[in-house]
Amino acid sequence: MPLPSFTRTQLAAGAPGPETAVTIGVLDGVHRGHQALLARLREEARARALAPGVVTLHPHPFTVLRPEFAPSYLTSLEERMELMRQAGADWIVPLTFTSEVSEIAAEELATAFFQILRMRLLVLGPDAAFGRGAPRDTPARMRELGRELGFDVIQAEPLMFDGQRYSSTAVRRALAAGDMERVTALLGRDYHLAGPVVHGDERGRVIGFPTANISVAADRALPALGVYATRVQVAGRSLQGATNIGRRPTFEAGHVSIETHVLDFEGDLYGERMELAIVHRLRPEQAFPTVADLAAQIGRDVQAARAVLA
Repeated sequence: MPLPSFTRTQLAAGAPGPETAVTIGVLDGVHRGHQALLARLREEARARALAPGVVTLHPHPFTVLRPEFAPSYLTSLEERMELMRQAGADWIVPLTFTSEVSEIAAEELATAFFQILRMRLLVLGPDAAFGRGAPRDTPARMRELGRELGFDVIQAEPLMFDGQRYSSTAVRRALAAGDMERVTALLGRDYHLAGPVVHGDERGRVIGFPTANISVAADRALPALGVYATRVQVAGRSLQGATNIGRRPTFEAGHVSIETHVLDFEGDLYGERMELAIVHRLRPEQAFPTVADLAAQIGRDVQAARAVLA
């Protein structure tokens, strides 16, 4: 299938000036495995006087290939691109993944990279597979095409952690278990959630622990429901927090909300953008027989959060 015109336009719009070294993938989360891939990309590019960059697919290919799949992203596209730059990419081209793109053969896509992005080096991840059907022999096919067109192909070795390969799936599993220490180890940084502070039902204020509620995208991966020790960035300040991610079962359980009691802070944060670094799960979510019991537990949560974050 010929490359769709909109795909050529996207590539041309993001094409850097010099010849390039390219890697391709979703790279959601930009975990330590991705970071190692990007470091290798930058190293090999510098040795060849090439500009290292990424063609990142968005939305996730599964949204097209498996329509029943509901994506759960570790990072927004904007966050992902910034993390890629920090990890070594000089330029990034977001490529919109559509049903038309899913039908493009790997050779056709790589040829477009060669022609439009002036790719002279393709660096593949350990399990690289792209193009129509995502064939397992993608690396061999790319080496054959490289010999024909005139670009090199390198495949990075897998990076292992605790007997398993670093992967976005492994991060999501640890996140779903509330194992924030493992999440941090896999990512190489704390897991972050961010969004504007919005109005809630203000029950926390009534029981003596006012909270700031943030709104995050519906497709953002959340940790297991529970209470977490968090570091808070808001209104130009670095603070600490005890954050509840849950349905508030002591009251009338509803949608999942993200509510943070910001330690040692008084003031109105509505409309401010708040960023949470989720450090440690203090306890799972639970229902309490009375509001007084809940308030007493929140007091203990606050002290536990202080101890973790000290």
